[in-house]
Parts: sequence; structure tokens; C-alpha cells
Amino acid sequence: QSNQRIYPWDGSSVRNAKKGRKQGQMLANFKRGRGDYAGIAGKSNDAAIITAEIYTYPPNDFGLYNMAGNVNEWVYDVYRPLSYQDMNDLNPLRRDGYQDDEKNYDTKNGNSIINDKLRVYKGGSWSDVAYWLSPGTRRFMAQDSATATIGFRCAMIAGGRNK
Repeated sequence: QSNQRIYPWDGSSVRNAKKGRKQGQMLANFKRGRGDYAGIAGKSNDAAIITAEIYTYPPNDFGLYNMAGNVNEWVYDVYRPLSYQDMNDLNPLRRDGYQDDEKNYDTKNGNSIINDKLRVYKGGSWSDVAYWLSPGTRRFMAQDSATATIGFRCAMIAGGRNK
């Protein structure tokens, strides 16, 4: 494995670098550039102008499909622009009602978009460029909004047997 990970798969490229018949094929469904949703015709085309079937691209190291590209995913976090600067935790999480340091936000002038109704989404979609495929990039949207590029993934903590 490489230490140069940008995306959920090994390596720093959006194309398959492993030797073999799949070498050079895209590893996710995303937009190449302005108006270019599928790439050039031929073998290296990602074959999807909008969303693709689940098993179109290989899974990540945990066996999960489409963790980057295809559709963005809502996450549980409430959006705060300074989360990674003012939280010192391995797995930071912002829940409703979290009280931020007041010196960072101007609440008196009413010009702030910071509230408990903005949710984080990440992962990139068929309509996003490769930059948004990185797990470290995040955006926000009002929790009562919808778009054709955002979905969700059901997740739970793995349950094991009691010994």
C-alpha cells in the first residue's frame, strides 16, 4: 500500500494502476471537467453519464463500494467551518446543540450561516470533479434540502458474539 493516499483506494490516481486488463480504467464515477461527465469514448470511459450500478467500480480496502464518486453521502456531522482547526480528537463529531467558541462566530449581526440545520456531505458524485472524491473534503447543505447528487449510506457498528 502507498502512503500517498488521496482517495479511499490505494494510490493517488483516479485510474487503476495495477497491471492487467483493468489497468487505466477509472476507479470512480465523477466529472472529468466542464461538461465532461463520461470521458472519451472507448475502454477508459467510465460508462456512466449520471449514476452507475453499485458494482461498476472496485471496492475499497474494507470491501465497501462507491465510497467516492457516484453520489455524495450525507454524514451525521453538523457543519462547522473550523471543525478541524478547533477540535483535537481522532474522530471528531458535531451534534446538534454543540456550543462553539463564541469568538470565532459573529452571531450579533445575523450574517452567519452557522446553525444546527447545516449538515456535512462528502465523497463526490457523478457531477463533481476529482477533488471532491477525497474523504478529507467536505461541503454542507441545509438538512431539509435535496439534490440529485446526494444519497446516504446506512451504517452501524459491527456486532459480534459475546464470548
